[in-house]
Amino acid sequence: MSARDTPASPRLGLVIVAMTIGNAVILVSQTAVPLALPAIMDEFGVGSSSVQWVLTASLLPLAGLMVLGGRLGDLYGLRRVFCAGSIVFAAASLAAGLAPTFEFLVAARVVQGAGGALLLPTSVAIVSAVAGEKDAGRALGTLGGAAAVAGALGPIIGGALTGALGWRFVMLVNLPLAALSMVIALLVVPHDPRRADRDRVDVIGAVLLSITLLGVVFGIGQSQVWGWASPGVWLPLVIAALSAAAFVVVERRIAVPLMDLRLLVSHRNYAGATVSQGLGGMIEMGLGVIFPLLLILNLGMDPTTAGLALLPTTLPMVIVAPLAGRWYDKVGGRFPLMTGFGVLGLAGVALMLAVPTHEFVPLIPGLTLYGIGLAIVLTVNDPVSLDSVPARHHGQVSGVSATAEQFGGALGIAAFYLVFHATYVHELHERIDSSDLPDLTAAQYEKLRSDIEAAEQTGLRPDHFDPEFTDYLRSTLDAASSAHVLTFGMTVVVAVLGVVASALLVRRAVDNPIDMTSPEKVFAAGVIVGSASSSKHLHLHRHRDDQPAPRDPV
Repeated sequence: MSARDTPASPRLGLVIVAMTIGNAVILVSQTAVPLALPAIMDEFGVGSSSVQWVLTASLLPLAGLMVLGGRLGDLYGLRRVFCAGSIVFAAASLAAGLAPTFEFLVAARVVQGAGGALLLPTSVAIVSAVAGEKDAGRALGTLGGAAAVAGALGPIIGGALTGALGWRFVMLVNLPLAALSMVIALLVVPHDPRRADRDRVDVIGAVLLSITLLGVVFGIGQSQVWGWASPGVWLPLVIAALSAAAFVVVERRIAVPLMDLRLLVSHRNYAGATVSQGLGGMIEMGLGVIFPLLLILNLGMDPTTAGLALLPTTLPMVIVAPLAGRWYDKVGGRFPLMTGFGVLGLAGVALMLAVPTHEFVPLIPGLTLYGIGLAIVLTVNDPVSLDSVPARHHGQVSGVSATAEQFGGALGIAAFYLVFHATYVHELHERIDSSDLPDLTAAQYEKLRSDIEAAEQTGLRPDHFDPEFTDYLRSTLDAASSAHVLTFGMTVVVAVLGVVASALLVRRAVDNPIDMTSPEKVFAAGVIVGSASSSKHLHLHRHRDDQPAPRDPV
């Protein structure tokens, strides 16, 4: 009997609880950490250009290893790999929470991302396999809905923990949750069956993909620290380009590739959804770093208040997702994706207009539009991909989609911060040079710098500083505002690229689309899967496992 025909296990409820907790700790970790970054900067004495690596360090291995994690689950057992991922993630969370140095913290976050790459794809496959055909849609819908809620609560959790207990508890809170998830899984998830035959794992492809992602993000991210002429900047970019070329060659020649590139060529909707997923991830995570800087540094909010202030960006994820799914079911993916990116572009414009007011209320429309647009894009992308390829490729396609989003997020953090930092430094120098302000002595400069870094915890309020620095701090505040305006302008540019890519590549849904008329299936289609060959576990397949799949060009 196939997984599709197996009735739901009586322990399904506990299985969903375990897998939901496993998903939630990773999503909360992503959305909560930005609110803790100012406190991390203050404790370790690092600048904002360096602290972004606390977030990026977990995104890169999550992006590079997601497909491999799902593949390992197929080969060595879903339960076994899920528990291994939980152990790795929990141990890394403990190490991050106790990190004695900034470098140690970044290293721990890298390991966290690797653990998440094992945990996320296997959790979805476990729920689908245990639920059986009859209950798979509702089970995966529950899992996806809970994940959306967890992501929405992340900024509030991050802000509250940082404000009340300190940033370390944002890391340590993952430890008991991951442990609880694993314990429940060991008790209720069926043991993995023995497999006599095991395909080879495309380790070379996974390594090349990871080097490519790391090289691009590291080179761009460090350009404002070392300068574009530094070997530490251009050399990683060159290595990334060579690694990408090697990845294409390997994936075209290997018998069982990590990522079948021919699918992207033969299925335009899949290619379009992958591009839009990456662009959506850029905006999602790029602004995830910029928003706390705006709220804490420019508007003077504490981390707890800043977390609450970001609710307009996260609540639409829960409200709009089911509506976007039904919209997709009626008209296909092209128009919803174009509309979603269009709304993101409008959000960028609204935020550009609101920043110079130095008030929070004018930001609310832009924040809300951002949440609505992102909800539409991220909800519709997955079914666009899955509807366009044969059922046996669904696991791989979902993994590529998740990889595109995570890589887009890491790239967005580096690129958006590059624009912000470069504009900020240029504007600050321009404003001071064009003013009548006297030059600062070395001691005064160090004092001003120390006060500004402290303001990243309390907000940049000129009246709280030494009066001799007030005029300089006003120039600093104005320069930061100009930098935020240009960064939100970059959001408009990325959104326009998303509109163009969706218009050129995405077409009307193919025959037999995924049923998106219920919230359960909307969320199920949007849940991260990431398994390269777990199609036999997924309820989204349109063909029975014991029937031959239709032929396709690949």
